[in-house]
Amino acid sequence: MTITLLSSGARMPGADSVVWMPGLPADGSTARGLSIAQKEKQFEPRVAIVSVGSTVDFPNFDRVFHNVFSLSSARSFDLGLYRNGSSKAVRFDHPGLVQIYCNIHPHMAAYLMIVDSRRHAVADGLGVATLDDVPPGRHTVAGWNVRGGRWEREVTVRSGRTTDLEVEVDISSWRETRHLNKHGKEYPPPDDDDFRY
Repeated sequence: MTITLLSSGARMPGADSVVWMPGLPADGSTARGLSIAQKEKQFEPRVAIVSVGSTVDFPNFDRVFHNVFSLSSARSFDLGLYRNGSSKAVRFDHPGLVQIYCNIHPHMAAYLMIVDSRRHAVADGLGVATLDDVPPGRHTVAGWNVRGGRWEREVTVRSGRTTDLEVEVDISSWRETRHLNKHGKEYPPPDDDDFRY
């Protein structure tokens, strides 16, 4: 499928959109491990999707400390402060969007969608996402984009054929908002010692 974002007449690829099929529930075989790394004071990947029951590692590859946390209702956690070469893991057992931040660096943000589905994918830089081995029939395809929110479309899959789905998502009303730290307060302004972190 191809996802296109629309904003004030402009069209752009829906890169980093996530898609899944809610009507194909997850089973134990679809739970997997994933890494969301801390590199150059960014999370990589910035957007990811996994089935319920999956475990995600958060390795720190930076020379500075990080404190990874989430206050999301689907899964809240606080991994504390840890250094280069260390990694901590979290298991995700409930569906929903998990917004992940660093308590030291306010510009660091990642988005992890947990789905009760065995068919899911992340769109590439061209906005293309592929769901393999979908059984024939009428299905709902759900998706989410950080600027466009959640959407759903219906699709009919025929046996032995590739089904193309074109999705356009209006993002014209999206506005970036700042998040608070893990204590629910504003981040302090950077100071001369910021290089230590």
